[in-house]
Amino acid sequence: GDRPAGWIPWIVYFGSLGAGFMLIEVAILQRFVLLLGHPVYSLTVTLFSLLLGTGIGAALSRRFSTASLRQTTAVALVAIVLLALVSTLVITPFIAWAIPFSRTARIMVAVVTLVPVGMVLGIPMPAGIRLLSSRAPQLVTWAWGMNGALSVVGATLAIFFAMNWGFSATFIAASATYLVGLAALISSR
Repeated sequence: GDRPAGWIPWIVYFGSLGAGFMLIEVAILQRFVLLLGHPVYSLTVTLFSLLLGTGIGAALSRRFSTASLRQTTAVALVAIVLLALVSTLVITPFIAWAIPFSRTARIMVAVVTLVPVGMVLGIPMPAGIRLLSSRAPQLVTWAWGMNGALSVVGATLAIFFAMNWGFSATFIAASATYLVGLAALISSR
């Protein structure tokens, strides 16, 4: 049909973003329940902060020049991989440090920590859509579809990983997933 040559890397790219984002989100939710003390606070504060951050990141990504968009997107993906890996080491001591604070202070710590994380997470999707729109606009609906489908799969996998192997394994799986996305981006033309 109307699929252009080289469509598979794009589908893999957007699928990886969907699954990887959910893996990171679930791992963060799981850890921040400890910090915020109550699942409702954790869900509300964590999702608010991440989504606010991704919105800001998406808005910032519109300012990236078209000429360097692929490189900038690759840098964002590398940053996400590193963030996820560093999280396996620093999140537990970080939360232990912040637990004694008042609830308000802990909420502020969570927001200040997670909004920048969300900003980095918010870059690859809109940047990828921009790249794809200029090369193969007929694939954009497929990109959104794969991203959505793998977000659902990613959320389920994330819970499975977190319950069976803990949050570190979930972050490592997220890193691997974003690395697959990076490889797909690099191989897409």
